[in-house]
Amino acid sequence: MEKAGRVVVWLATSLLGLLVGVASALEVGGALEREREYRASPVCASVPVTASACVWEQPFSVRESDTHTDERGKAPAATLLLPDGKPWEVEFRNTGPVLSQMRPGDAVVGVVWRGGIVEVRDAGGLRQQTTYGPSEWPADRLGGALAFISFGLIALVGSVWMIAKSGDRRHERAAAMVRWHGVALGVTALLTLWAQANNDWPLWAIWAIWGPIAVVLLATMAVSAVAALRSTAENGGPAAGAPARRDPAPPPPAGEGRAVPAGGGLPREYRMGRRRRNGLIALLVAKTAVLVLAVWSEDIPPLWFQVGLSVLAPLVVLVFIVRVPRCGTRVDSTGISIRGITRTRRVAWEDVQEIRAEPLRGSDGGLTPRVLVYVYLAGGGRKVLQYLDDKGYDVDREVAVLDVARAVRRSGGGGVPEVPDVPDVPVA
Repeated sequence: MEKAGRVVVWLATSLLGLLVGVASALEVGGALEREREYRASPVCASVPVTASACVWEQPFSVRESDTHTDERGKAPAATLLLPDGKPWEVEFRNTGPVLSQMRPGDAVVGVVWRGGIVEVRDAGGLRQQTTYGPSEWPADRLGGALAFISFGLIALVGSVWMIAKSGDRRHERAAAMVRWHGVALGVTALLTLWAQANNDWPLWAIWAIWGPIAVVLLATMAVSAVAALRSTAENGGPAAGAPARRDPAPPPPAGEGRAVPAGGGLPREYRMGRRRRNGLIALLVAKTAVLVLAVWSEDIPPLWFQVGLSVLAPLVVLVFIVRVPRCGTRVDSTGISIRGITRTRRVAWEDVQEIRAEPLRGSDGGLTPRVLVYVYLAGGGRKVLQYLDDKGYDVDREVAVLDVARAVRRSGGGGVPEVPDVPDVPVA
């Protein structure tokens, strides 16, 4: 029932996002036409008596201004006075840079077009668009269209996939990958719009920044979905078309809330839990997007650094997303294989002196585990067993299993080692 509720929420949210995105996209053309008309409007020959398609700069004095920062639903506003004392109410989209500096009695200049004030300029030359101004609407509409359409369309595909393949763990995981990449695409489009608006970049900058990031995210989405379909480590069965394995499934991660079975043997495989891995990947993607946008928001770094970081950072994230699900530790009859992101290290049983669980100094138990397992080598040194930690496994029990396996192999025994009977211990 809980799963069905999540699917309904995703489906409804994706449809709503898609509708909002389409509505924003339909308004982009009209916003562009209005902005072009405003920029091409001539200067009025005299004070316009009626709403005219010409531009007139009118002096005003400020009677009052209110940012309404403590009140929801109220736009920042100011009351301006004409030389004859007639008040003119003006609303703004945000509080700066002019409105926040306004004080009663200050002299400002309002740009009047088609019967409304589209821009206010203070004595220092700072300008701020009003809600009637046409200059920033095309970028807002384009950014909203990209954000909501990309999220809505991809999340809709993932939701329909989830419904069509309900009950199949591999397809459900692949559909979840697709849905969350839709969220990442939408958030990235909103961050791009924020950077463009705060730096007064041209409209094409939205496409120039968001386009390459979207390509990388779509590539990672495809790779993640394929990896989920081929995954066998967490669903206990072979991927489609793959031969059935006779090796016992690895111990379940702690995050799944299952019990560690009594007994056991080789081979054994340890990997990062799916929830923990997805959380770390989402955090890395978000931090990378913020870093790239922050670099482009500053004028200090040289252009080659901005371009290089924008290319390398998504590539690093892509490598991380592709490689981390394959990383882990495998223990079999020949020894221990520790697969990292860049290489695989092999330790034969005759080189193993001791396997020991040790606390990780400085860990608060948040994203990092409190206890790690190390293999100490006969020739000196030690290596950490990837992902065999208290975040995913009953460490004491697994060390006991590996100690028996080491003793059997070092003594020249064969077959599957016997493991002391350990009662089932639920892992939180």
